[in-house]
Amino acid sequence: MKIILAQSRHIDVVAEIFCLAFENSITFFTPMTHKVKNAIRDVFDLLYRVFGQGFFIAVQNNQVCGYIVMADDIKRLWLQAVTSGFLKKAAVSTIRGEYGLTLPTLYKIVQNKLLYFGFEMTTKPSAQVLSIAVHPRRQGEGIGQKLLSKGIKYIESLGGSRIKLEARPKNTAAVKIYEKYGFRTVGETKDLQGKWLIMVREKE
Repeated sequence: MKIILAQSRHIDVVAEIFCLAFENSITFFTPMTHKVKNAIRDVFDLLYRVFGQGFFIAVQNNQVCGYIVMADDIKRLWLQAVTSGFLKKAAVSTIRGEYGLTLPTLYKIVQNKLLYFGFEMTTKPSAQVLSIAVHPRRQGEGIGQKLLSKGIKYIESLGGSRIKLEARPKNTAAVKIYEKYGFRTVGETKDLQGKWLIMVREKE
């Protein structure tokens, strides 16, 4: 098992792992279709362009089985989304039906993101575990822990001492792993799907 930096050629499989690992969250908003997967792929392409040095994958036998995206400064994501034309392209693609999203679905997604922005505005600036997932067939093998350890070391190599993430309270397995790596629950937030625990790791 190797943890290495992702390359652009890995984006498709990373997006597929995301879709498999978070299928219930995606289908809360919209049926899983090829068009929806294309939209998710475009989002991961943006994340790669912004946080490429903090975008790691787990590889075994030349197969990608998990990933983690570490955001050292989330503001860079929103800035790049605007200045690169990503938001304009996404809006045009949505209007043209290329992402397979209806207006009610788009409204729910935007509403969800506004709730997330509220969380961002009320918490201390930190590096973030922006996204982490392991292929469902490979879960329980410790891959997520190896990815998390790599992500933490990356942020610390930049001089960062505070990392935050969000976890669903009912995802007790993930919460226990985060606690093992020094994350502590400091509050709660919520979106349309329910509560999130706000967890923070601070290096002394």
